[in-house]
Amino acid sequence: MHWVLQETLFREHEWEALVGCLERHAIPYSVHKVVPFAGTLVPAAEPRHGKVVCFGSYSMRHSARANGWTPGVYDLYACDYLVQRERWGAQRMLNGDSVVVAFKDARLDRPAFVRPVDDSKYFAGAVFEPDAFNAWVRKVAVLDEDVGSSLTGDTRVQICAPKTIYAEYRFWVVDGDIVTQSVYRRGGKSYFASDVDERCAAYVREIVAIWQPARAFVVDIGDTPDGLRIVEINTINAAGFYAGDIQAIVLALEALEN
Repeated sequence: MHWVLQETLFREHEWEALVGCLERHAIPYSVHKVVPFAGTLVPAAEPRHGKVVCFGSYSMRHSARANGWTPGVYDLYACDYLVQRERWGAQRMLNGDSVVVAFKDARLDRPAFVRPVDDSKYFAGAVFEPDAFNAWVRKVAVLDEDVGSSLTGDTRVQICAPKTIYAEYRFWVVDGDIVTQSVYRRGGKSYFASDVDERCAAYVREIVAIWQPARAFVVDIGDTPDGLRIVEINTINAAGFYAGDIQAIVLALEALEN
């Protein structure tokens, strides 16, 4: 495939690993600036292969769609939290008890976890304090202020009580198989390592056997007082690599599409 890469998005060691792999295997690629939100590429891409894949910000899906690229982006937009809960069951979801409302109707009277129900990247899921969150809702939904994203009052969000998570793990799944994995948080702090407990991998294989949101995707798993739970899924094209094996990801996607 031809790989369309966003410049300056990746950490230096990630960039070196990604470009190094493409060059070692003589895989064509090009580097572009990406216009925020619109996803327009600067300069425009001139693919040197019939198939094109984008790696960078989530907004690149707009360019992929406009150009009719295959696979372009393995988009998960249609596989939102409600779809995941239906497919995998609330008991497997970390936030399976979430209430879903429009952002304009969201109000907090105590600290709560809030995030968009889809993989939109309008804002990162986090635990919010009531005063700050309610003021933010008013700014977006009542005052119609520009908050630097595509977030609107109609954006659907999920709200639930904060959960205790001992550690969080990321798994890259391609064609039904785990191709690499990484610890990315432990004890509430960032911690990157490729050595992941086998029971976590077994749990991912279990949920993949039930349902896969795309031919290639990323799933984050949390180790909690109630056992392993699905934290969220992410579009593989826009997910951080952490300590994952970047070459394994590249070669797995090449094998999937060739």
